[in-house]
Amino acid sequence: MRRMIIVAVLAAAGLPGCKRESRSPLLDAARACTAKGSDLSCPRPIFSVRDLRASTRYFHDVLGFHVDWEYGEPPDFASVSRGDAVIFMCMGCQGSPGAWTMMFSPDVDRLHDELRRRKAIIQMPPTDMPWHVREMRVADPDGNVLRIGTGIDHD
Repeated sequence: MRRMIIVAVLAAAGLPGCKRESRSPLLDAARACTAKGSDLSCPRPIFSVRDLRASTRYFHDVLGFHVDWEYGEPPDFASVSRGDAVIFMCMGCQGSPGAWTMMFSPDVDRLHDELRRRKAIIQMPPTDMPWHVREMRVADPDGNVLRIGTGIDHD
């Protein structure tokens, strides 16, 4: 059953507009995400982007992410990561820009200082929210938003 789910996910991951290659980094990602035996795990947001090269450059140079891989010839799908956070990007494949994702950091204020120095698009500086999370919002040039928070204790 798990093999059928992986095959179905990968078939869907062919994504209209994305070219197929003999070795699929998506296959590697699917196998890594299902290795722990859970029936659902390892979500990967897919951000729609207008220019894959510009987006991967922003995530690398400004947000400090590592470019894991690019897919297609020329590339129209990519993966970037920082720590345990992984984001897929798709150019002209699906959806529209403006997606949001939530991530957590042990120290959102320290991360904010770093990203501000790197000239990130900060939509909201670290702010104590009523749900006991101090969070900030950082955007990419396409309008996709990273909500990054640190849990806080209120007395």
